[in-house]
Amino acid sequence: MKKTLTLGLATLTLTSAMAAMADGGASRAEIDEMLKKAQEYGFSNFDEFSVDDGNEFEVEGWNADGSRLDVDLSMSDGSVLREQQRQSEIPDWSLSGDEVTQALDAAQKAGVEHLAGLDVDRMGSIEIEGYDAQFQELELRMNRETFEVLNVQHDD
Repeated sequence: MKKTLTLGLATLTLTSAMAAMADGGASRAEIDEMLKKAQEYGFSNFDEFSVDDGNEFEVEGWNADGSRLDVDLSMSDGSVLREQQRQSEIPDWSLSGDEVTQALDAAQKAGVEHLAGLDVDRMGSIEIEGYDAQFQELELRMNRETFEVLNVQHDD
């Protein structure tokens, strides 16, 4: 009976981990590669990105001339799946590529190992969603100016 319970718990843990990955978590290396592809596409500033169904990288931001970009890239090869562009101006609260890297570094230090998304708002707050090493959901809030982690929520 003990072996059955152990096997059942192992199966449940593996199933939870697989569900978490299917929800959109990606490794830091995969996110870095997709951000590189987004910058090659023309992104200079970001306000949001997310991994959708584990196979699409959805990214929003601006290019250097201020045009608003909304692009979906394939996680497998970085190809453009969907793109939108409209005239706009880059807001001060958006994140440059280097600032996104700083935010992701802070999230990683706070325990996020698989990233699902990043969102920055006009009020100077950055929200990062992802999973820890055990594929438990984490949601972090950090200060836009200092990248200090202000709050960590563990979702069950």
